[in-house]
Amino acid sequence: MTIPPSSSIRPPLKKFLADRTWPLAVIAHRGAWHGAPENSLASVELAIRNGYDFVEIDVQTTADGGLICLHDDTLERMTGRSGQVARSRTADLADLRLKDGAGGDGAAFSSHAPAFLEDLLSVSAGNIYVDIDVKHLRDMDAVGHILRDHPYRSHLNLKMLVQDEQDLRRIDALEASAGVLVKPILRLSPRTLPACLELLRQRPTPLVETLFDDWDCFVPFAKAARLCGTDMFLNTLDAVPSADVTDTLSVKDPDRGWGRLVAHGVRLVQTDRPQALKAYASTL
Repeated sequence: MTIPPSSSIRPPLKKFLADRTWPLAVIAHRGAWHGAPENSLASVELAIRNGYDFVEIDVQTTADGGLICLHDDTLERMTGRSGQVARSRTADLADLRLKDGAGGDGAAFSSHAPAFLEDLLSVSAGNIYVDIDVKHLRDMDAVGHILRDHPYRSHLNLKMLVQDEQDLRRIDALEASAGVLVKPILRLSPRTLPACLELLRQRPTPLVETLFDDWDCFVPFAKAARLCGTDMFLNTLDAVPSADVTDTLSVKDPDRGWGRLVAHGVRLVQTDRPQALKAYASTL
């Protein structure tokens, strides 16, 4: 696969979010894994070729401080090997080969090795936005150190679950040290809704990820986000849906699935069906 030429470099992420002319951004969960191993360099290359807006990528540290793009703490699902990522040396992991797609039992082995974060960011190179999911809070500083001097750091974001004021202070410190947007992740519930609404009012942010099971909580939050100019990043993964909106539902009935989110002002959707979501976005 080849990377598009530099003329395809996208505007910085904050500028992209400030543009109100586009209706829906496609976020490929763990890269374009239907055609390449998840979280691999090839999955990012394929996402770029397919014209997706974002890839979401997982990262964690190895025993000797390498930053490797694997979701699970264990190696078995994607490499067929036993052991834990955090107890493995970088050189040993680099010699492994990833299983195709989402891996697991029955998946064939590919020719692709696990990706390291610096290599993956070199492949993305401003041609696609990268939503970086640091799997363990302990690794945030190490990832931030890599991003701080990256030439395309304006095309990247980190994310962090926010449950209290201490988490907000961590976000402020991380943004200052890494120089990238850090997206708050909020869990909406009847109990947390007042605090989440107050956060929008007191701390305007370009982007927030919202997890919710209850439409009665989401609707007032969505209205408040629109009023303050905050974009919402939502999941429709079957395993992590937004209430009852899943990828499976959305592929069968896009208007009743993804369309319900769009109707409430959602412009960023993370999916395991990026081709279908892109086709739907083209109709808006």
